[in-house]
Amino acid sequence: MAVGDQGSAWKITGIETYPVWGGERNFLFVIVDTDEGIYGVGEAGLTGRELAVTGAIEHFELLLLGENPFCSEHLWQLLFRGGFFPARHAVSAAISAVDLALWDIKGKALGVPVYELLGGEFATASSATRTTRRLARTRPRWSSRA
Repeated sequence: MAVGDQGSAWKITGIETYPVWGGERNFLFVIVDTDEGIYGVGEAGLTGRELAVTGAIEHFELLLLGENPFCSEHLWQLLFRGGFFPARHAVSAAISAVDLALWDIKGKALGVPVYELLGGEFATASSATRTTRRLARTRPRWSSRA
């Protein structure tokens, strides 16, 4: 599908969760499928509560099926503010995983990395290393050692 065709033609057709044991910690990956054959992958960052996050995603699936994956801000607002109480903890992790998958869909559909959609490359490896070294040399003010 062409870049300009992301209108109402795109639909979310399914959401699947994949809990994975990574040796040191658990991971929960989420795949959001579309009717255009493009899928997005997201990850829930809350470890130790994979079943709770999976339950939230299963609950959200009914709200997301048939929606346009390019309307990610609207969908985020729907999921976060759609309940009686604002989302917290496991529900926020579920929303984040879905949101990451929606960004992945956009990047794949447009043929660009997600970081380009978010404003482009920010730091080079050398500047990030320099910052890390500088931070490592400075002692926090709250440190008990002189």
